[in-house]
Amino acid sequence: MPGRHRGRHVHFSGADTFYPPSPPVPGLTFSVSSKTSSSGPATPPTPAYATLPGPTPYEFCLPEPKAKAKAKTTTSTTHQAHALLEHSDSPLLNYDVSLPPSSISTHYHGITSARMLEPAVSPPQAALTLHTPHLPWSITIEPTANERTVTVSDVLNGLHRALRANVTPAEFRTLGSEELMGRAADAYRSRYRRCKRNGNLAKYAEEKAQGVKRIDFLMGWNGFRGISATSKPGVWRLHLA
Repeated sequence: MPGRHRGRHVHFSGADTFYPPSPPVPGLTFSVSSKTSSSGPATPPTPAYATLPGPTPYEFCLPEPKAKAKAKTTTSTTHQAHALLEHSDSPLLNYDVSLPPSSISTHYHGITSARMLEPAVSPPQAALTLHTPHLPWSITIEPTANERTVTVSDVLNGLHRALRANVTPAEFRTLGSEELMGRAADAYRSRYRRCKRNGNLAKYAEEKAQGVKRIDFLMGWNGFRGISATSKPGVWRLHLA
């Protein structure tokens, strides 16, 4: 049946590249509204691979054994994310991670370019590793040139760059089932078709030609909900909804 193999009929770029946001924060202009926008994607179903039996590439982000719970709590209380990045169901930044950081809007009036250059976490760190159960890859965030500390801006731009990386056919197959490959393919098609609906035909053609990207592995879990400390030094959990 044709529907069973739809997940394999997708386009892959010939090069493993990524495309940076333009313009990057902190040089962006925030859209300030009285309340958080509700125009984001509807809450998708729980991804099937998040509950697959181990070991899997997502094993790190599965619930830790109870014996480790105390250590995790201790670490979380001594390491804190910046208020703009702090994990919350109602974050200060309304951000769809499938879009450039320049699309961020907020209901908070205290955001300035200077705040975007503040350390992303406390105490400040020279690099951060982000994990999420929605992806088989970790995301490494490093400071921009000539800086020693990861800033809020670095996290937002680094996250966008990482999710814009092309997916190879081999990586696509790691999803492991026709259902999941089909859902990732659907996310890819939805992403480039959105450009056409918005009247940007040039962007539509560009996104379609560039093929499947890591952002499509989120399968609709595109709402940024901040980061939180884990029991491992320098490793932070990326929350999406």
